[in-house]
Amino acid sequence: MATVSERGARISRLAEINGLRGIAILAVVWHHLSFVLVPTPPRLWGMPTEPILWSGWIGVNLFFILSGFVLYLPYAAGKRSFAGCEEVVQFYRHRFLRLMPLYFFVVVATFALSGQGVNANERTIREIVRCLTFTFPFFPTTYSPSSNWALWSVGTEVLFSLIFPLLVTLAERIGLTRLLGFTIVFSLCVRLLRRIYYPVFFGPDWVIDALLIGRLDEFVIGMWLARSYVAGQWPHGRRVLPLVATALLVVASCGFAGCLDKQIRAEWTAVLNNVLDIALVLFVVAALSNGSLFGRLLRFRVLQVFGMGCYSVYLWHLPVLRALQIDLGGAGVIRIACFIGATVFLSAMTYRFVEFRNVNSWRQLFLAEPRKDQMRSLIKGAGG
Repeated sequence: MATVSERGARISRLAEINGLRGIAILAVVWHHLSFVLVPTPPRLWGMPTEPILWSGWIGVNLFFILSGFVLYLPYAAGKRSFAGCEEVVQFYRHRFLRLMPLYFFVVVATFALSGQGVNANERTIREIVRCLTFTFPFFPTTYSPSSNWALWSVGTEVLFSLIFPLLVTLAERIGLTRLLGFTIVFSLCVRLLRRIYYPVFFGPDWVIDALLIGRLDEFVIGMWLARSYVAGQWPHGRRVLPLVATALLVVASCGFAGCLDKQIRAEWTAVLNNVLDIALVLFVVAALSNGSLFGRLLRFRVLQVFGMGCYSVYLWHLPVLRALQIDLGGAGVIRIACFIGATVFLSAMTYRFVEFRNVNSWRQLFLAEPRKDQMRSLIKGAGG
């Protein structure tokens, strides 16, 4: 059994989580660029490269698992609880202030600068209203807004936050492992039934993805990982885990590519999602295992900063990409450089002045402070 001091030391080691988030956001950004930069993936040694070059969307799965991990970590450690209504209200207040200011800022800025409000038709007005009232996830026509279609996953994150106190309460009453088993079966059934009756696999799906129910298992997987991490119930084999995880990741990516090309029935995506999640779980375990090379690589400062500012990068990258018309095929070197520069600049500004406007030191947010003070920054940066 781990001692209190040992648990505290482990909880403080969240630089790796920031690094994982950094990988996730870079993968997502690459995904939205890949169809323009590599419209026809080449074959390498006779093997297709599509499963590698077009699979950056996997970063969203990793985001969901890490969200469950980070949100539940203080509850697993006994530092927080939902003992009464006051704690629930405080949690909702914290999540609102963490997610909504930047969301509304980017939504308003995107609509204003894109000129969509000029001579707006009924569909555009409906989308604007639903985005401003945050009701867009509940409608099949707006769950992935045309102005910034990446917002679908923000809706999923918010829905998870809304039911998080209930999940924590259920975990305490029936056990987190039972809750995990139920949600895995439930989400698998949702994905399978949806693909049977709507066998289309291309981009996020309203029922499976935007309404949370087909992705709930990933958040609860993250919660279960947090509990195991705090309890010290971490498997050994830190050298083997990344290899096994990579093999499963390749299997899942090839399977999804086959479904996208309609060589494999769309129903298989329901099971392939579980294979992918197992791979991501093994990567998380490897990252947080003491002495792992993978964990040391994740502590790279630039990668951590991208992970800490991933919310800003996620919200800005598509509006910038569309403003430069890169999504229409304008992928010249100058435009790509402008895209990277503008996305990094806008993300850095909102990360500093919107997301963490109450933090006095910018050095703390960008890990530019003395090394002895960086641990506090890492903990805050990894916060949900």
